[in-house]
Amino acid sequence: MKTFLVHHTPKSPDQDTWAVSFSLPYIAFEYAPISNGIWYVRTWLSAEQIKRRLAILFDHPDELAVHELSRADQAIAARTRWLRGRLEDEEPEASWQLPRGVWTAFQSAMSAVARPSH
Repeated sequence: MKTFLVHHTPKSPDQDTWAVSFSLPYIAFEYAPISNGIWYVRTWLSAEQIKRRLAILFDHPDELAVHELSRADQAIAARTRWLRGRLEDEEPEASWQLPRGVWTAFQSAMSAVARPSH
């Protein structure tokens, strides 16, 4: 999981940052508001995926900046009060990168073991 700094800079004075605040739970496992228009986000998504998912909220692509935090910055972010996001854990599926034949053989072996003997 990576930690990002997300910064929204409105291009017009009447534009608010509420749309980004409302959308963060859907792209983050955890998120933390830092200041008006600035958040920490913990997610499995890449910076580009975050930008693509939030792009619909902006008139200009440069309104949103997403930066991955360094380890030193993550240590500072660890002291922040984090809110739970709604992004589903996609890692377990990605960690099962076995060839289909190996997976089929494993399933067959497990069903043979689980089958009651008469």
